[in-house]
Amino acid sequence: MRKFLTIFITLTLIFGMVGCSNTVNTVNSPKGFTVIDSTGAKITFEKLPNKIISLLPSDTEIIYALKAQDKVIGVSNLSNYPDEASKKTQLDSGDKTNIEAIIGLKPDVILISKMTQTQAQVKQLQDAGIKVVVTDPKNIASAYDIINVIGKICGKDKEAGDMVTSMKKDFAMIKEQTKGVAKNKVYLEISPLQYGLWTCGKGTFQQEIMDMCGITNVFSDLNGWKSISEEQVINKNPDIILTTTDANGFSKDPIAEIKSRKNWSNISAIKNNKVFSINVDLISKPGPRLVLGAKALMKAIYGK
Repeated sequence: MRKFLTIFITLTLIFGMVGCSNTVNTVNSPKGFTVIDSTGAKITFEKLPNKIISLLPSDTEIIYALKAQDKVIGVSNLSNYPDEASKKTQLDSGDKTNIEAIIGLKPDVILISKMTQTQAQVKQLQDAGIKVVVTDPKNIASAYDIINVIGKICGKDKEAGDMVTSMKKDFAMIKEQTKGVAKNKVYLEISPLQYGLWTCGKGTFQQEIMDMCGITNVFSDLNGWKSISEEQVINKNPDIILTTTDANGFSKDPIAEIKSRKNWSNISAIKNNKVFSINVDLISKPGPRLVLGAKALMKAIYGK
């Protein structure tokens, strides 16, 4: 159970909560620039930051994708991509956050999630003269905004713009490829049976990507990430089952485990050997690898 709770907290860090989000934006000024974060707060910089801390794995990925990692002095200990990020100073977040350690690194700016850091922690950082930028994307559109904000902070405006343009182009191509295809009913499993089944519904990155790929999520009637029962899955009778649990270390062979479940043998996906594994990071972290996630879904569902 502890493993599931740890992973679920990690997924929550990555996904963010369901709901409306403020637009993240940037504003140039004669003395520097201002960014507007996910809380609507305006953070003004007199000059480009030279020392950045990222307490969100997704933000770390974006910084590396922009080739601005030389500015990073610390990252969340949950950052697992790229491998080079592990060489940076590793920092805890949430209730384990060591504010004194962060202040001791003397960052110019820190990127955080409002879900994991308290207002008191934010105030401590701000009182120490550290700029705090909250990034909590709720959908792909707001992920684009955050990429642009991080690009501005890193002095990589053009690279960020090019990244967003490339993602939009790739997503448009994927949508075009799925026009007119027969929609498969898909069940996406985020947590396995032994820890209690969890899946996703409306308002999640996974749902948005499934819609883009012409896939029918059998639990699209739910909001956010929800606990479900075996009976619900069996009654939905999905054509395809996708599992993300192998990336989380739940099972050495999650596909075999799903196929062997008692009472699941009559599910269409089981009968037709349509159970596939998907890397959870690719369909959840709001950054450029979301495109790879969509392509992985296309490969699993359509074989292309």
